Amino acid sequence: MDIEIILEPNLPPSQVKELGIVAEEYGIRALWTSNYFSHWDGFLSLVPLAASTKKLVFGPLAVSPFEMHPLKIVNALLTLNEMSNGRTQIAICAGEGNVTAMDLIPPKKIVLAVRESIEILLAACHNQLQEPYEGEVFRVKLPCDYSWAKSKRPTIYGTAYKHMMMRMEGRVADGVYIGAIPPEIIDSAIENIKKGINKRENPNQHVHINSFWGWHIKKDKEKAYRESRRELAWRARKLDPELLSLFFNPDECKLIVDNFQCFVDAYFDRSGNVKNIPEELSNRLCEVFTSTGGLEDIDREIERIKKFEKAGLTQLSLRLHDDPMEALQIIGENVIPVFSQ
Repeated sequence: MDIEIILEPNLPPSQVKELGIVAEEYGIRALWTSNYFSHWDGFLSLVPLAASTKKLVFGPLAVSPFEMHPLKIVNALLTLNEMSNGRTQIAICAGEGNVTAMDLIPPKKIVLAVRESIEILLAACHNQLQEPYEGEVFRVKLPCDYSWAKSKRPTIYGTAYKHMMMRMEGRVADGVYIGAIPPEIIDSAIENIKKGINKRENPNQHVHINSFWGWHIKKDKEKAYRESRRELAWRARKLDPELLSLFFNPDECKLIVDNFQCFVDAYFDRSGNVKNIPEELSNRLCEVFTSTGGLEDIDREIERIKKFEKAGLTQLSLRLHDDPMEALQIIGENVIPVFSQ
């Protein structure tokens, strides 16, 4: 299993380049930029990195076809791919925050829409869009010539939280990107992805299985927990009751769900203090749904990461937050050696 990193969206391209160079030196496979609605552009932020590295794979996570037509997505992706001699990847998603910010109305058939967008991207990457693409949601009316794209083609992931999306993407995409499911319960997601893979024309074709995972291991343990608590609103499918019930008792689940807005407030005020929730409970949430702790907890978290590999992940993407260079160094010196053997 390869280790990848995901960066915050507020990092300028110069810092993305600096972190990417160090990531490549440590042997990290890939770097993702975060595609948010009011931050640095997820594609353009990678241009300096493309010119400064030789092996590192990179791309934006994640791009919705509702904010950007699949043709425009693939144009940007293939341009970046040519600039990097074939080292790009992308994750296609349903949208969520970006769609909300733009006041867009996604179609009712979300899974179909994501499938069609992936099909358009793959067709373009194979230069097979000379004929019109007539989808139910997305269409390409004019012939498209991508013969200018000479490099090894990009890897196209689809992101998935729900099993129907996982099965579809396992069937049609190059890879499936799972959303922050703890290793202890990831087996059902892998099972659904494999159901999709088994329906491919060639079920033996290699399909990447990647997952987002929050990384909050720091030299300062108190700071690590504070950072992790701050991000809890976006963990476990926004603290989904079904997921919570697998790890917490009914009273704890009710308290968490009833006070979800307090988790959101802790994110936006950047405090990491979740009102109405005992800190001990918040910390347990961090420990279940992320890797959180001090340097003395690294071995424990490496054992959890091994569970991802055993379950069938081919990549695991660690999301970095504050002090990304410190986080990168901790990963490079402690995690990478274990998974590069």
